[in-house]
Amino acid sequence: MANQILYIASGSTPLSSQFQETLDMLLTGAAFGQPTILWLTEDCLQQLQLAPSDSLAQLPDFGVRCVTEGLAPVATIPVETLDSQSLQTLRDECGQVLVF
Repeated sequence: MANQILYIASGSTPLSSQFQETLDMLLTGAAFGQPTILWLTEDCLQQLQLAPSDSLAQLPDFGVRCVTEGLAPVATIPVETLDSQSLQTLRDECGQVLVF
Protein backbone atom coordinates (compact mmCIF):
# COMPACT_ATOMS: atom_id res chain seq x y z
CA MET A 1 0.00 0.00 0.00
CA ALA A 2 2.97 2.32 0.33
CA ASN A 3 2.61 3.60 -3.23
CA GLN A 4 -0.99 4.75 -2.73
CA ILE A 5 -1.87 8.43 -2.42
CA LEU A 6 -4.53 9.41 0.09
CA TYR A 7 -6.34 12.70 -0.48
CA ILE A 8 -8.27 13.94 2.55
CA ALA A 9 -11.09 16.36 1.75
CA SER A 10 -11.44 18.06 5.11
CA GLY A 11 -12.84 21.43 4.16
CA SER A 12 -16.38 22.66 4.27
CA THR A 13 -16.12 24.07 0.73
CA PRO A 14 -15.82 20.95 -1.44
CA LEU A 15 -16.83 22.72 -4.64
CA SER A 16 -14.26 25.51 -4.39
CA SER A 17 -11.66 26.06 -7.12
CA GLN A 18 -9.00 24.49 -4.85
CA PHE A 19 -11.14 21.37 -4.50
CA GLN A 20 -11.66 21.21 -8.27
CA GLU A 21 -7.89 21.52 -8.83
CA THR A 22 -7.31 18.71 -6.37
CA LEU A 23 -9.88 16.54 -8.17
CA ASP A 24 -8.07 17.21 -11.46
CA MET A 25 -4.77 16.16 -9.87
CA LEU A 26 -6.39 13.08 -8.34
CA LEU A 27 -7.98 12.03 -11.65
CA THR A 28 -4.75 12.59 -13.57
CA GLY A 29 -2.87 10.28 -11.24
CA ALA A 30 -5.63 7.68 -11.41
CA ALA A 31 -5.67 7.87 -15.22
CA PHE A 32 -1.97 6.90 -15.21
CA GLY A 33 -2.55 3.97 -12.87
CA GLN A 34 -1.62 5.64 -9.58
CA PRO A 35 -3.58 3.92 -6.76
CA THR A 36 -5.66 6.76 -5.35
CA ILE A 37 -7.99 7.10 -2.37
CA LEU A 38 -10.24 10.04 -1.53
CA TRP A 39 -11.29 10.36 2.12
CA LEU A 40 -14.35 12.59 2.37
CA THR A 41 -14.79 13.95 5.89
CA GLU A 42 -18.12 14.62 7.54
CA ASP A 43 -17.96 18.39 6.85
CA CYS A 44 -17.20 17.79 3.20
CA LEU A 45 -20.02 15.27 2.78
CA GLN A 46 -22.53 17.60 4.44
CA GLN A 47 -21.70 20.30 1.89
CA LEU A 48 -21.85 17.84 -1.00
CA GLN A 49 -25.38 16.91 0.01
CA LEU A 50 -26.35 20.53 -0.61
CA ALA A 51 -24.67 20.67 -4.02
CA PRO A 52 -24.13 17.19 -5.53
CA SER A 53 -21.27 16.81 -7.99
CA ASP A 54 -21.48 14.55 -11.04
CA SER A 55 -17.68 14.44 -11.30
CA LEU A 56 -17.43 12.94 -7.81
CA ALA A 57 -19.97 10.27 -8.68
CA GLN A 58 -17.69 9.17 -11.51
CA LEU A 59 -14.53 8.75 -9.41
CA PRO A 60 -14.95 4.98 -8.93
CA ASP A 61 -15.13 4.63 -12.73
CA PHE A 62 -11.54 5.95 -12.81
CA GLY A 63 -10.37 3.54 -10.13
CA VAL A 64 -10.49 6.05 -7.28
CA ARG A 65 -11.51 4.49 -3.99
CA CYS A 66 -13.73 6.87 -2.00
CA VAL A 67 -13.96 6.38 1.76
CA THR A 68 -15.60 8.11 4.70
CA GLU A 69 -15.93 7.67 8.44
CA GLY A 70 -18.67 5.44 9.79
CA LEU A 71 -20.43 8.36 11.48
CA ALA A 72 -20.52 10.56 8.39
CA PRO A 73 -23.86 11.45 6.79
CA VAL A 74 -25.26 9.32 4.00
CA ALA A 75 -23.46 10.27 0.82
CA THR A 76 -24.95 11.00 -2.58
CA ILE A 77 -21.79 9.56 -4.13
CA PRO A 78 -20.47 5.99 -3.87
CA VAL A 79 -18.27 5.79 -0.76
CA GLU A 80 -16.98 2.97 1.39
CA THR A 81 -17.71 3.51 5.09
CA LEU A 82 -14.79 2.70 7.41
CA ASP A 83 -14.42 2.89 11.17
CA SER A 84 -11.92 5.33 12.68
CA GLN A 85 -9.29 2.63 13.28
CA SER A 86 -9.46 1.47 9.66
CA LEU A 87 -9.11 5.05 8.44
CA GLN A 88 -6.08 5.60 10.67
CA THR A 89 -4.50 2.39 9.38
CA LEU A 90 -5.20 3.47 5.81
CA ARG A 91 -3.58 6.84 6.49
CA ASP A 92 -0.53 5.20 8.05
CA GLU A 93 -0.08 2.76 5.17
CA CYS A 94 -0.31 5.23 2.29
CA GLY A 95 2.93 6.49 0.80
CA GLN A 96 1.65 10.04 0.52
CA VAL A 97 -1.16 11.89 2.31
CA LEU A 98 -2.50 15.20 1.01
CA VAL A 99 -4.97 17.22 3.07
CA PHE A 100 -7.05 19.95 1.47
